[in-house]
Amino acid sequence: MTATKKMGYEALLYYGVNGATASTLITNRLDVQYGITPQTADTMTAGNGTSPPKVTKRVVALDAKVTWTMLDKSDDTTLTALRAAAATGATVAIRYIPHSGGTGYDGDCILTCDNGAPLNGQNTFNFTAEPNDDDRSPNLNS
Repeated sequence: MTATKKMGYEALLYYGVNGATASTLITNRLDVQYGITPQTADTMTAGNGTSPPKVTKRVVALDAKVTWTMLDKSDDTTLTALRAAAATGATVAIRYIPHSGGTGYDGDCILTCDNGAPLNGQNTFNFTAEPNDDDRSPNLNS
């Protein structure tokens, strides 16, 4: 069996109405990143006092984030909707799949948006989506 290397263009990113799985494919996107960061708490104890304690930790929470970049296209209704959600603090559904058949993120999110306008490059919007559980719990491996 030959291993198939997956490419970034195979990733699928969707948005939609909060409370339901996102179904509108975001086609005007460049780079997408999905990260899960465990938050930890110390569980270290002094022990018997004959040697320095070893630092130990336990996971107490999981922090997920989806980021992506979109080109500034005046006729892109998806871009307009996502910018409006970020500007008003409205939650939207986000679904990210790294490739067909892969697992990724599915949940409602709060968006932040930054505009990049390099002197010698494309005007872009950079989005960050962070989980919100008002209408449903996020799935970090769906």
